[in-house]
Amino acid sequence: MIMKVRSEEYSYVGLQLLDLRLPEAHEMKELIRSKMNMAKAGISGEVRVDRVFNKYSFPFEYVVLHDVSLELYGKFQMDTLFLTPYFAVILESKNIGGKLSFKENPSLLERANEEGKVDVFESPEVQIERNTYLLDEWLKQKGVTIPIYGVIVLTNSKVRVIEPPTKYNAILHQTIPVYLRNIPREKQCISSKDMNALSKEIITNNKPYFPYPMCSRWGIHPNDLYTGVLCEKCETFGMGKRKNGWNCMRCGHVDRLAHEKAIREWFVLVGETINNRQCRKFLHINSHHVASRLLQSMDLIRTGTSQSNIEYKWKW
Repeated sequence: MIMKVRSEEYSYVGLQLLDLRLPEAHEMKELIRSKMNMAKAGISGEVRVDRVFNKYSFPFEYVVLHDVSLELYGKFQMDTLFLTPYFAVILESKNIGGKLSFKENPSLLERANEEGKVDVFESPEVQIERNTYLLDEWLKQKGVTIPIYGVIVLTNSKVRVIEPPTKYNAILHQTIPVYLRNIPREKQCISSKDMNALSKEIITNNKPYFPYPMCSRWGIHPNDLYTGVLCEKCETFGMGKRKNGWNCMRCGHVDRLAHEKAIREWFVLVGETINNRQCRKFLHINSHHVASRLLQSMDLIRTGTSQSNIEYKWKW
């Protein structure tokens, strides 16, 4: 049973919006776009894993939890956690094509593409080893001792493993059901009732990672961004506020709630709070009253008692 679906990919959303508001000539544009494409590929791989669990079931009780982020000696994130009364499995998804070589001393992953270019990535084995240790410690604090397995799931159809990993198995996403069914179920460590209760506790303790604001994370000055309200029809910044809503000066499109998207982008890209002056500057409006009304119309957290110190926060 799938008890936790995958959350919104906050890093990808942030990179998308950062790419949208960065000028083409900006020195960070190429790097941000590259990271955005990598994040998109990762999401595509995770979707393939999700389809497997949506399609197949298993002849024993189990729970599937996607995108689990817990905290113990710092945060640790697992792409998919497969929990049974007998064992737990951490599935680490990798949507990487080409010829893969899992190296040791030091541990890293090399990928050679069709042109022969070699790229180097963090070893998935290191990620799994860290997550296995931290999950084991987290469970022990809850009074649970259970075997934990880790597996690298390769989700790209154009992958070929030249040097396989030595500590953990690497499998194709299509073979996930076979791999899980073949894990021995010799000893029941927890009851079905406790398994379900533990799953709910994991969900309660899940702490999604928010990489916002993106400008601080990537060392980009907010002044480098395009400001203004974006027209989603012609993708032009600079919609003007009128009585009937936000009007695009280029194509004539009208959107009554366009400011909500722009203000959310402020929180994703620029700052944890926004005040009236910042709102007016970012949305290109002159009226203090209009900016106040727009901010108050949204479901934001308001702090401050006087007009000079009122700030708003997004409810993540």
